[in-house]
Amino acid sequence: MFWKICLAISFIAVLTNAQQQQQQEQFLGDLPSYDHGVSGKVYAINDRTIILRNLNYDGQAPDAFFWIGTTKKPGVTGQPIPDENGSLKPLKGYRNANITLQLPAGKTLRDIKHFGIWCRAYQIDFGHVKIN
Repeated sequence: MFWKICLAISFIAVLTNAQQQQQQEQFLGDLPSYDHGVSGKVYAINDRTIILRNLNYDGQAPDAFFWIGTTKKPGVTGQPIPDENGSLKPLKGYRNANITLQLPAGKTLRDIKHFGIWCRAYQIDFGHVKIN
């Protein structure tokens, strides 16, 4: 009987944690696929943390990065942000990945107007969402 009570309490705790996480996430938009199979859903968990769900990118561009900026659309005035491992190397491929990204120190979602994947070498937007 004791193990049944423990199991029920654990199950309730897991459900409560999942519900709290979903309530804290703010949906920012779907990444449109302009190139290289980019797709995914973009969420904010706080003003410095972005979560990507079901992220897809073929990894074939030579100089692609997660990219933020203060203009309406990505461009050369934007800046790369580190990947989920803290690296500023060009992105590898992703297939239905769920990852968490941190904005650079001193930047918040209130400071930027877009987030996406950008090829710096060819100045191509592979897909972005507007941040209001």
